[in-house]
Amino acid sequence: MRTDRDGGRKIRLLMQGKKADTFERIQRALDEDMFEWTEEFNFGTVWTRPGLDFETRILIAITSLAVQGGPIRNYLHGGIQAGIDPKRIHETLVMLTPYAGFSVAMDALQVWGDVVRSERRRGNVVDCPVKDIDLEYKKPT
Repeated sequence: MRTDRDGGRKIRLLMQGKKADTFERIQRALDEDMFEWTEEFNFGTVWTRPGLDFETRILIAITSLAVQGGPIRNYLHGGIQAGIDPKRIHETLVMLTPYAGFSVAMDALQVWGDVVRSERRRGNVVDCPVKDIDLEYKKPT
């Protein structure tokens, strides 16, 4: 199996943006091997394969995680920080509606709204249809 460890690290740092060091410390504290697998296999083998560009891969990852009810918040922040057009991210989440269901799309869009507002509070320009309101989404458990 082909692995690009250095490429995987670069992609992980790009994906995790400003919180890369924090995520690494947390994951290593939970399980050292899991961190190594994440960087080596996930980012160093899968994400570095030829055939898809970075933007396509991140949109697929966001979509897949949203459908699974997974942790999309970090990927959404990573997408913005990596320069993915926020309108493309927004429309990707809207496209979940007919294929994954209205509730999946709404959950993902509500998390997206929190991410957009958070980025804007930090002074970043995020051009997409999300309105600025004083509300944070808490997914029902």
